[in-house]
Amino acid sequence: MWTGIKYELTRFWREEDASMIAEGVMTLPILAWWYVGSLTFFQAYEAKNVNIKAAYTISDMLSREDKFVDDSYMDGLYKVFKYLTDDEGFDQAIRVTQVYCSKNCNTSGDSRELSVDWSYGTTGRAVVTAEGVMSFNKYVPIMTLGDRAVIVETWSSYSPPFNVGLSDEDFQNIVVTRPRFVPTICYLGVNCEDLGLVNTM
Repeated sequence: MWTGIKYELTRFWREEDASMIAEGVMTLPILAWWYVGSLTFFQAYEAKNVNIKAAYTISDMLSREDKFVDDSYMDGLYKVFKYLTDDEGFDQAIRVTQVYCSKNCNTSGDSRELSVDWSYGTTGRAVVTAEGVMSFNKYVPIMTLGDRAVIVETWSSYSPPFNVGLSDEDFQNIVVTRPRFVPTICYLGVNCEDLGLVNTM
């Protein structure tokens, strides 16, 4: 009896004949999941990378401004953000805030005080208040007293096209840049007096 079982197992092990249809039925679901999963994971990483690059692009554009900005300019930046991200995702928004150091500027800890020059958010995003600006202390580098920095925040929600184990993701990026050519970026109607641009419209 055991000899027969051993013989059959040995014959099965050495058998090289197969059915292409049977093997296809067994392996096709695995190959399909692998293919769809690879595309989904790649698309998720691509969406995250595109959002980061778009945030840095907007921040760089704003840092080069040497005249005034206004609500229309900010709405234009939002359109640029949507264009750079190919309008993918949902709940997209940007918020731009200019801050300056007003006290204890030789440290980046909680004892340093930041103040808001101006803030603007698209699609209903609340502006940064005098109380809320302190939450950005960890992002803003050490600055001298009165020195300015522009904080650009972007949001975009991503939903994977297939259910392969990835959940919906909210991409939020924060980029801090110092104005390149002027000490402060003028927001029309807020702080344009600093640059003498009140009557340039």
